Amino acid sequence: MVRASPESRDWRMRLEASLRRPSASRIRSIFSEMNPQLVGDPRFENRWRDFRQDAAVLIPIFERSGGPTILLTVRSSEIPSHPGQICFPGGRVHTGDASPVATALRETEEEVGISRSLVEVVGALGPHEGAYGFKVTPVVGIVDPAAAIRPDPREVAEVFEAPLSFVADLKNHRIQQREEQGVAYNIFAAPFGRYDIWGLTAGILRTLAESMNEDGGRLPKGS
Repeated sequence: MVRASPESRDWRMRLEASLRRPSASRIRSIFSEMNPQLVGDPRFENRWRDFRQDAAVLIPIFERSGGPTILLTVRSSEIPSHPGQICFPGGRVHTGDASPVATALRETEEEVGISRSLVEVVGALGPHEGAYGFKVTPVVGIVDPAAAIRPDPREVAEVFEAPLSFVADLKNHRIQQREEQGVAYNIFAAPFGRYDIWGLTAGILRTLAESMNEDGGRLPKGS
């Protein structure tokens, strides 16, 4: 169990309260939510209509001197699935996994070397349905700040941390337009410096931000 310092009490309480809200636990079908005009379009239908692959990711939160941060990864350009994209550590549910939490912790340990014993799970968001048939459960965990981060270079090209205060500010969340097969479609985005956070990852961050803003409060930036 990761012990909270007195300085972290306010943001932890707000985070935990937000995860208990119905808005946090709702299922989000990201593509159809953003593109209702394309529901049923054969050029997109086979990408998202059947969510047969369950997956889970960890939203790893660190208590830092400047305030809490969220760890994200840049996927290796060598892997066949979503190379170069920004995501959370995570992956497909395996038969031996007891729960989505177990999947998220196992995958995090495999991808970035954070031991599951150093993660305090504080809740989860509802499943997010993205493209390519994945239904992803985002698990929220507070990581011991002393935890070593050792990315597996076969899967992870880079890791970085974004302030939780940045993520919680809805002004930092946008809607961008992309194009596929000549058809324009919308995606969630949360650009952070040189990092282009978009798609399902940005949608998950958007859900977290919306839930954290329901009380109209502002996230403390730390001591």
